[in-house]
Amino acid sequence: MFQVDRKKSSKDPTTASDKRKKTVTRTFRISREWDEVLREDAERQGISVNVLINLILHRYANFDRLCRNRNFICMSKRTFRKVIEGMPSEHLALAGEHTGSEDVQKTIDMLGLPSNYDSFTYLVKKHYGGADCAMWFNCFLHSLTKHDLFHLQHDLGREWSVFLEKYLLSYLKSLKIDYETKIYDFAVNIRVPRPY
Repeated sequence: MFQVDRKKSSKDPTTASDKRKKTVTRTFRISREWDEVLREDAERQGISVNVLINLILHRYANFDRLCRNRNFICMSKRTFRKVIEGMPSEHLALAGEHTGSEDVQKTIDMLGLPSNYDSFTYLVKKHYGGADCAMWFNCFLHSLTKHDLFHLQHDLGREWSVFLEKYLLSYLKSLKIDYETKIYDFAVNIRVPRPY
């Protein structure tokens, strides 16, 4: 038998972390072998099993359940890099431009968020750039006086930067939001004037 504190979060993910979260006690049974895996992993990470279970549930609620019926595939980063290294940059740019806006909108819809800049920021920072979600890049968001600067760092090469730029900008275009970008071999910078 296992007991876990489940956190209730607010509907708006941009403010959920700012509020004190309430927990509920949930009891359920798991197999002995899974319990051993949880205990070993928690010990290796220096956290409690309860914390580990909450991290697993967080990933499920914010990412895994959204992938379930969307034909996602999983492959090693090494394999993926080899695939995109062989593709012309123009093809990757077109793929990003043609799929980005619709993909981003579908994800926003599934999360129950409004179609706006705050939802875009949440997706880039937490969903695509979060360590427990898609892991497409590491997102460093700098909120400056009149604009936001997204620095998206990765280790997949220039081809991935080309794709990412077009993929994310296609959604900003659909919102009619201005932006400036710069592509590097292992990063993309997106500078967005704050729309409010």
